[in-house]
Amino acid sequence: MLKRNLGDNFSQNLKIRSNCFVTTVDSKFLIACGFWDNSFRVFSTESAKIVQIIFGHYGVVTCLSRSECNITSDCYIVSGSADCTVLLWHWNARTQTIVGEGEVPTPRATLTGHEQPVSSVVISAELGLVVSGSYNGPVLVHTTFGDLLRSLDPPNGFNSPENIAMSREGVIVVNYEKGNVASFTINGKRLRHESHNDNLQCLLLSRDGEYLMTGGDKGIVEVWRTFNLALLYAFPACDSSIRSLALSHDQKFLLAGLALGSIVVFHIDFNRWHHEFQQRY
Repeated sequence: MLKRNLGDNFSQNLKIRSNCFVTTVDSKFLIACGFWDNSFRVFSTESAKIVQIIFGHYGVVTCLSRSECNITSDCYIVSGSADCTVLLWHWNARTQTIVGEGEVPTPRATLTGHEQPVSSVVISAELGLVVSGSYNGPVLVHTTFGDLLRSLDPPNGFNSPENIAMSREGVIVVNYEKGNVASFTINGKRLRHESHNDNLQCLLLSRDGEYLMTGGDKGIVEVWRTFNLALLYAFPACDSSIRSLALSHDQKFLLAGLALGSIVVFHIDFNRWHHEFQQRY
């Protein structure tokens, strides 16, 4: 098979992680960040050709996220940067580009409040919220209009948020460095926190937000209950550390991207842990 390459012009100062890449709803385009010229770029997944280059940040773009889509498949794209800001963009599914007020793509909102480079970001158009974390800094909750609502107070010893996930019900799960995980409500109340014995690289929530999947340096994919962070299941260990996780559209298959460059597919049945299916009446 012909290998398609996104190029070698990524910044040497940035560790490329799974949150540097998002796809559009139809998976026809891949949006990638981390380029030395402070841009992020839209690629065609069919040809790997650059469709659009977006400028707006004054530092290297460090992370990306996409919202749910509306009926027309329009959605928000949000970008975090080493310039300590988060920008909100509009993806137009009809023109298949990021659009602005005029000819040039311009951000819908600029979100401020961080004093260190932004490390992770997540957006929900349904809830109208953007949650972002910065290196050795806080996790901030903004509205999609750019208003800062609150900062999520981490437990003692939980420093530097690395990955963030948010469910439709508004439960926010934050993975801090050294495998520390905490869950919060969107109102800022801390639900639970756990210290894991693995350095986690990625986390993912099921569509209903009930279950959390994590992968890390030990090569083990684990399933947790989101609300109480109870560990439910661990899949067999993989050959190398896990760098990314994704669920198939029908929520039956869990895909893990390994540091070796291979992909492992697990069959996952969320019903086996659901209380309604466990108690046979």
